[in-house]
Amino acid sequence: MFKEEFFRYVIFLTKVIPGLLGCKIRQFILPTRIGKGSLIWDFVHIDAPSNLTLGRNTSINRGCVLNCCGEIEIGDDVLIGPNVTIYSQNHNYVEKSKLINSQGYMKAKVIIRNDVWIASSVVILPGVIIAQGSVIAAGAVVTKNTDKYSIYAGIPAKKIGQRE
Repeated sequence: MFKEEFFRYVIFLTKVIPGLLGCKIRQFILPTRIGKGSLIWDFVHIDAPSNLTLGRNTSINRGCVLNCCGEIEIGDDVLIGPNVTIYSQNHNYVEKSKLINSQGYMKAKVIIRNDVWIASSVVILPGVIIAQGSVIAAGAVVTKNTDKYSIYAGIPAKKIGQRE
């Protein structure tokens, strides 16, 4: 118990170290599989970091929230803008005879394939697969899987174009 709490304090303190030095320290401290050249910038909050896998040359920008309780897998050459939220779990709520806070959680892995750009303030919900080459516009809420090399925007996110 003490060891886990101590580790949470260490992770919390490393969140605020800016720049490349902070990225290197987080790469060393976090119990995450991080590929060569990947960066986790300052003020990124990660729940269950041992369930996060990052490919090579991937960048997670400032202010992001990653809930990895149901696992998050991020491929190579991915850009994740500031204030993106990725959730791999959600509250169960269907039994109206039970309080929502006593129904537990549904967990579903989120997969983000290679060569993806997720712009600022995007929300990605549990179980979503972001296909290779996708672009997700700022502020979008992604509730369903995307198509390869497609551009998505809106709430909920809808396909608005194709990369050429």
